[in-house]
Amino acid sequence: MSNKVKIESMSHGAFAIARNEDGKVLMIENACPGDELLYEVYDSRHDFDYANIIEIQLESDLRDIDPPCKIHKICGSCQWQHINYEAQIQFKKTNLIDFLRKNHIEFDSQKIDFHPMDNPWNYRNKIIYPVETVSENNRLKAGYYKRNTNELINVKHCPIQYSIFDDLMEAIKNECTINVVTDSFLRHVLLRSNSDFSQILCSFIVRSKDLDRNRSRLNRIFTNLQSKFPQLKTCTVNINDDSTNVILGKTTEVFVGQGFILESFEGLELKISTESFFQVNINQFAKIISLMKNYINDNSKILDAYCGAGTIGLSLAKAKQNIELFGIEVVKSAVEDAISSALANGIKANFVCDSLENYSSHLDNEKKFDYVILNPPRKGATNKVLDALANTNANSIIYVSCNPSTLVRDIKYLEKYNYQLKFLNGIDMFPHSFHFESLAILEKTSNA
Repeated sequence: MSNKVKIESMSHGAFAIARNEDGKVLMIENACPGDELLYEVYDSRHDFDYANIIEIQLESDLRDIDPPCKIHKICGSCQWQHINYEAQIQFKKTNLIDFLRKNHIEFDSQKIDFHPMDNPWNYRNKIIYPVETVSENNRLKAGYYKRNTNELINVKHCPIQYSIFDDLMEAIKNECTINVVTDSFLRHVLLRSNSDFSQILCSFIVRSKDLDRNRSRLNRIFTNLQSKFPQLKTCTVNINDDSTNVILGKTTEVFVGQGFILESFEGLELKISTESFFQVNINQFAKIISLMKNYINDNSKILDAYCGAGTIGLSLAKAKQNIELFGIEVVKSAVEDAISSALANGIKANFVCDSLENYSSHLDNEKKFDYVILNPPRKGATNKVLDALANTNANSIIYVSCNPSTLVRDIKYLEKYNYQLKFLNGIDMFPHSFHFESLAILEKTSNA
């Protein structure tokens, strides 16, 4: 049985929100605030229902009538592509403000700016596609999973990634099919490019058991790809035998080239290898760095926690005078990249390969920092890490987050150390999805 409803808002997720005639919350995918539609509940919970659209009777003015991706309704990557971009920004800002309110964090929402992209397409400089061999014809397909399933969609064109990846990925699928490299060995394909598309890195994430048997095939595939794509400067194989949702393993073998590409960013030449963390949207990342530069002073001591390839700390050290930079990162290859980039750019810095949990005991008051930069994964920082960073008595903690839920949780935790939120901006790092980046600045209050 179908019922009629008007969509009210967007969740921080794929679902639009409405209420039925009894006031119960409805969660509906591919709907847009302002839509009037008929729906059918397919999963009823205690506090809310999941529902499907039966028919849109009146389309919202906020809808994008003709999104460029024809599979956006089922692909797990772009949950909001059916909403026009200006409205996406407003919904993301509203969600960020709601997270503050629900966690009782006092901050003037009028002070929150949200930074959109000038052109919200072709921005992803890195993709990782899972692969699957089609049993009927032994062809390899690669792409994203259909929402809420393990069904792989064979993506041939993705408008949010660098366009060169479309052709290169099709060539990879063809070469793997011809050379009989199947999903029993190959798990994922990773591509990353610098911003002028002059250098591309390709990595095959594989299971180790058949690596020696497939070496000649891999060499042949990489050689053929390089002949067609001269931008492909390096090819690696990353080994991951773990049955987890962690994509990259801890061992990478270089097959072609030096194993890294070089990116020009903020006056720096940065080394980026297979396992290194580097933001996928370089234009929006530059906006984050610009905001930080306006806040950081010369002659400062900076701790760059979760430093990845060192991009944030090195960018600030390049822009400011007499910066003492110390970075911590658990991924060995990323630390090696950070050290190489510091040397190449004439920047004095000390980078340590360790987890913040393990290294926290070394962050005592004798190592007082002016600024702590915190850029954790989506799960945020642990209490042990936050305790250690707060006990450095840094004047400011600058927190870059891709998850507003864990961001506000960690801000609330740091309040007990007398750190108060003084600055908060949203940066749309991931257009057409519900995800976004936030930059928060917390300052140590005078009553500490």
